Amino acid sequence: MDIDIGLLTLIMFATLLVVKSIGMPLAFACGGVGMLFLVLLWGPELRFLVLARTWEMMTSFVLVAVPMFIFMAKILEFSGIADDLFEAIHHWWGGVRGGLAISTVIATTIIAATVGIIGAGIVMMGLIAYPAMMKRGYNKGLALGSVCAGGCLGILIPPSVLFILYSLVAGVSIGRLFAGGILPGLLLSVLFIAFIAIRCYFQRKAGPAISQEERVSVKERLVLLKGVIAPFALILLVLGVIFAGIATPTEAAGVGCLGALVCAAIRRRLNWANLKTASFGALGVTCMLMWVFFGSYTFIGVFTLAGGAAFVEGILLGLPVSPMGLIVLMQFIMIILGMFIDWVGILMICGPLFIPIIEGLGFCPLWFGVVYNLNMQIAFLTPPFGMGLFYLKGVTPPDVTMMDLYRGVWPFIILQGIGLALVIAFPWLAVWLPGLM
Repeated sequence: MDIDIGLLTLIMFATLLVVKSIGMPLAFACGGVGMLFLVLLWGPELRFLVLARTWEMMTSFVLVAVPMFIFMAKILEFSGIADDLFEAIHHWWGGVRGGLAISTVIATTIIAATVGIIGAGIVMMGLIAYPAMMKRGYNKGLALGSVCAGGCLGILIPPSVLFILYSLVAGVSIGRLFAGGILPGLLLSVLFIAFIAIRCYFQRKAGPAISQEERVSVKERLVLLKGVIAPFALILLVLGVIFAGIATPTEAAGVGCLGALVCAAIRRRLNWANLKTASFGALGVTCMLMWVFFGSYTFIGVFTLAGGAAFVEGILLGLPVSPMGLIVLMQFIMIILGMFIDWVGILMICGPLFIPIIEGLGFCPLWFGVVYNLNMQIAFLTPPFGMGLFYLKGVTPPDVTMMDLYRGVWPFIILQGIGLALVIAFPWLAVWLPGLM
C-alpha cells in the first residue's frame, strides 16, 4: 500500500492515541497497532520480522540485569533496611526545621542507589516517613512532595533500570551511563533539601523540629549509624565492581541480589514467605517492563521501516532553530508525552527517533541519556498519570486525595526542571565522571 509518509505518521500515532485512550495497556496498544500497519503496508508475509526483532531483544545479555535489579529491590523492601536508615537519619536531622523531610530525601537518595527503581523508595518512605511527618504537624503538601520527589530519584541514581534499557536503544555503555547519573542525581537531591530548608526557615509551621523529648544524645546517634552500614556496603559492592571494571552491570546485578539476600538474612527477614513475595513481585514488574519494551519496539520498528524516522528527522532538522533549540524542543515533547505514557514507552518511541538526530548534531548520546532520565523524573510527578503519584496514593491514608498530591509535588517539579536545565547548560555534570572511567 502506497501512502505519503506524512499522512502515515499522522494516522499511525492517531491510531495509537485512540487505542490507548480506550484503556488498552500501552504494550498491547503499541504492538497491536504496529502489527496492523505492518500487515496493511506489506502484507502478512513480513510478520516474521516482528518475531525476529523481538527474539533478538529477548536474548540480549544486558536485559538479564533488569529482573535481577528488580529482585534486589523487592528483597530490600522487606529486609528492614529502610526502617533502620530513616531512624538513623531522622535522629541526626530531626532537630532542625524541616529535618524529617530532609531526612526523607537523604534516605530516598540512598535507597535509590540500592534498588534502581522508583516504586520501592516511594512505597518504603510512604509507609515510614509520611506518618512520622504528619504525626509531628508537618504541612501535608511538603510531606507528600518530599516522599514522592525523593522516591523518584531511583530512576536517575545508579543502578537505574531505565539506564539499562536506554543503553540497548542507544548502544552506550551501561557502566558509563551509571556514572553519568551520579552527579545529576545528587544535584536534584541537594535542590530538594535546599528548598525544604529554605521553606521551613520562613514557614516554621510547615516543618517543625522534633521535640526535645524525642532527641537523643550524640552517643546514641552514633550507635544508630549502624543502620546505614548495610545500604552503603551494598552500594559500594554493586557500583564499585562496575566502576572498577571487575564486573559487567549484569554480573553486578547478580552480586547485588546476593548482597540483598545477605542483608535480609542478617536481619532475620529471609524466609520462604518473603522470598516468594519478592520473587513474584519481581516477576510481575519485569513482565510489565518487557511487554512494554517489546510492544513499543514493534511499533517504532514498523514506523522506521516505513521511513518515519527519516521523516521526523527531516522535520526537526529543518526547523529554523539552533541545535540547542532542538534539544529544548525534544524535552518539551517528552514532558508532554510523560503526562500520558510510561517511561519505557517514551524511550522506545522517542529514542530511535531522537538519538540519530542527537548524534548527527554532534551531541554526546551518553549526555542525552542522562538528560532523558532527568526528563522522566518530571514525568513520574506530572498529572494526570504520573506513576509516582499513584505509587504514593496506594500507601497513604484515605484522607490523602490526588489533589493533595498534585499540590504537594508542583514545587519539586519546578526543581526538577531547574536540574534538567542545569545539566543541559553544563554537560560536564553528566560526562565528567564517565570520562574518568
